[in-house]
Amino acid sequence: MKNWIQNNRWSLTLFASAALVFMMSVVVSGCQMSDLIKVDVPSDVKEATGVEGDVSLTELPDVWDDWEDYVKKNTDRLEASTERSYELLGFINSATDMAITAAGGAAPAFPGGAILVGLLSGGAGLLLKKPGTDRKIAAEKEASYNAGIEKAKELRGVLLPDNTEGD
Repeated sequence: MKNWIQNNRWSLTLFASAALVFMMSVVVSGCQMSDLIKVDVPSDVKEATGVEGDVSLTELPDVWDDWEDYVKKNTDRLEASTERSYELLGFINSATDMAITAAGGAAPAFPGGAILVGLLSGGAGLLLKKPGTDRKIAAEKEASYNAGIEKAKELRGVLLPDNTEGD
C-alpha cells in the first residue's frame, strides 16, 4: 500500500481534494447560507416594521410582508382621511352657496340688506386674484433673478479680478 501511495501521489491528491470538496459541500448544504447573507434594509423601513439590527436573507420575507402591511394600512388611512376632508369641503361649499343664495334673496326685504350683501360680496372679491396678477409676479421674479445674477457677476469681478470676462 505504501508503494502504491508513493507511485500514485497525483491520484491520491485528486481523490483527497474531491473528498474534501464533497465534505465541504455536505457541510455547506447543511447550513442555511441565507442566514449568513445580510440585506441592507433602510432605517425608515426598520423603524416602521420594528426590526432591530441586521436582517438576514432568511428574515427578509417577514420584513417585506410587515412593510407591505404598513404601507397598505397607512395608504388606506390617508385615503380615508382625504375622502373625509373632501366631503367636508363639499359640505362647507354647499352650505356657503346656500347661505349666499338665501341672503341674496332675502336681503332686499331688510333695510340696507342689499347694500350689506353688496359690501360682503365686494369684500370677498378683494380676496380673489385679479387678472394679470400671475404675469406681474412672474415679471417681478424674473427681474429679481436678473438683478441677482448681475450682482453675482459684480461680486465675482471684485473677488476674482483675474476671471471677470468669459462667463
